[in-house]
Amino acid sequence: MYGALQLAQWIRAGGRPERSSFGLSAKLGWHARWFELNWKSQQRRLETLALPDDPVFILGLWRSGTTVLHELLTACTAWTTPQTWQCFHPSTCFLTKAPAKDMEVGRPMDQGRITSLGPQEDEFALLLLGEPSAYRAFIDPRRFDECAALLWPEHQAALPRWEMFLRGIAASAAGSRVLLKSPGHSFRVPMLRAAFPRAKFIWAGRQTGGLLASNLRMWRAMIEQYAFWSCPEGALEAFLEQALRAGSGALERCLNEVPREQMLWVDFEELEKNPKGLLERVFDFLNSGGTPPVRPSIEQALERVKIHAGTTSASVSRDPGASEFQERMAAAREFFGRG
Repeated sequence: MYGALQLAQWIRAGGRPERSSFGLSAKLGWHARWFELNWKSQQRRLETLALPDDPVFILGLWRSGTTVLHELLTACTAWTTPQTWQCFHPSTCFLTKAPAKDMEVGRPMDQGRITSLGPQEDEFALLLLGEPSAYRAFIDPRRFDECAALLWPEHQAALPRWEMFLRGIAASAAGSRVLLKSPGHSFRVPMLRAAFPRAKFIWAGRQTGGLLASNLRMWRAMIEQYAFWSCPEGALEAFLEQALRAGSGALERCLNEVPREQMLWVDFEELEKNPKGLLERVFDFLNSGGTPPVRPSIEQALERVKIHAGTTSASVSRDPGASEFQERMAAAREFFGRG
């Protein structure tokens, strides 16, 4: 996870690493120097490009089915979306061509596969560009509290480098709608609505027992893969409790501020049991409001994209935040759900 100077400085502020090879500080500095030089070269071109006019954002807390929904919508429409090679090389991806060969690896936390040319969540580009992201906790889980604070409205700020990245993505296929997916964007809806007034949002929800069980697995796997420090006991659990509270606040703001015509609620459980019906509802929503109609290839997409069974859990968190989040989801399902 080497990236921009701001990210390197944040990592260095954590002190001496526990789990890295000799010379980490020098490596961070070397990578950051070239990252910044390449980014400046790209920025001169990106500044002349327009932001996407009416992007579609897939929202929902981590492990809510957002990845498979992203893959399905991409397969249905061939809309423009950030690819893996772009999100993990955001300082050079607009200076070079796409990889000639599509490589594939397994995801650390489940049966899913990651491909170089496949759709990827732009939060990774945002992180490596040095913008504030909760994914910094993958690198230093000792600072989970600091990362959790980024989920609250008072810490939501403009993301100029991320917006530059989107300008490049949109320009790569002029005339195509832009499709974006990041659980982190669930906490940024007011900022996103201000930047993209014609955007549409799809929020994927999941029952909290399975959601928390799957999140524990995902965050532990990513920390094992990327962290320079060990995760303190109980830090991840405390972070997820704070994330549920922040998620409740984000849903409350959506209920108060976002019109029904701009957001659709979908359920993880329906995605597993009736993906065709769910996708039909999604395109009914996306084709409304005067936008040019899309004729999606739903059957072909379902043949290409595998939907894995999610982690289930009969346990219910005793934290009041879990109950509150469940209540907010029920209210959002009633208001933003269709069908």
